[in-house]
Amino acid sequence: MAKSMIDLYLSNDKDLDISIGLCVKHEDPDLWFAGEVDLSDTNSSVNKNSKATQAEVDKAIVALSICKSCPAKDNCLEIGMRGHQLHFGIYGGTMAGERLLQAGRSMKNSTNKNKLAFARKVRRLMGERI
Repeated sequence: MAKSMIDLYLSNDKDLDISIGLCVKHEDPDLWFAGEVDLSDTNSSVNKNSKATQAEVDKAIVALSICKSCPAKDNCLEIGMRGHQLHFGIYGGTMAGERLLQAGRSMKNSTNKNKLAFARKVRRLMGERI
């Protein structure tokens, strides 16, 4: 059986148990890696208002909604604040842009700005604020 993105990203974090995480056995674990779209490129087919972007937003909303009641949320967030996980995916109910902001990373570069813009868009649609 092929490994999911969840398995691949968490394989180096054996010190924190997330085996009871709701994402671990979910039928679509790749939901937790939604949002890797460039919202700043107005010439792209994937921009703020495209169907592809809306699909990513919808996936992120589903994943974040599941995270709210996850028993592994705290451990998962700790993993999400480490290394490369800081920049990708949804961990512990947070998106990459939110974690980058929490970690005090610069929001001046376009990649980080884009991740934060995506997170704000999702949270706004969920009726929440960053």
